[in-house]
Amino acid sequence: MEKELKWVNRWFQLVDLAASWSYDKTKVGAVIIPENSDVPLIGWNGFPRKVKDLAERYENRELKYKLIVHAEMNALLNSSHNGINVKNGTLFVSYFPCNECAKSIAQAGIKKIYYKNNDPDFFERWKESIKISKLIFDETQIHYIEHK
Repeated sequence: MEKELKWVNRWFQLVDLAASWSYDKTKVGAVIIPENSDVPLIGWNGFPRKVKDLAERYENRELKYKLIVHAEMNALLNSSHNGINVKNGTLFVSYFPCNECAKSIAQAGIKKIYYKNNDPDFFERWKESIKISKLIFDETQIHYIEHK
């Protein structure tokens, strides 16, 4: 148990580093550890490859939401881009995943999620989405664990 916690803390250090690479004011990072591997797949919230990260795009909330790729999705897409199977893998993420990401997480076969709970405003703002995410995770038997 102590060894597992040590590695969870290490993966969250990488999550925090990835989050710092985002140009968005809400810094979100994600790391996927495939089953039987210690090679991390990394994602952060940002625009798709080759789409310009212009400050005015991030300041325009309506446009930003249409352009941004969530950290979880970026990590999943990076796994696909690099030909790495994440079935039965573990996801570490800054915040509880939204329902859109939850669908892809379930479809990819992720089996465990560690998330941080460091912003009560986040849970209030996203509570309907999180409710659907929990339904998806519960029905697909994906374990989600709060990391403190």
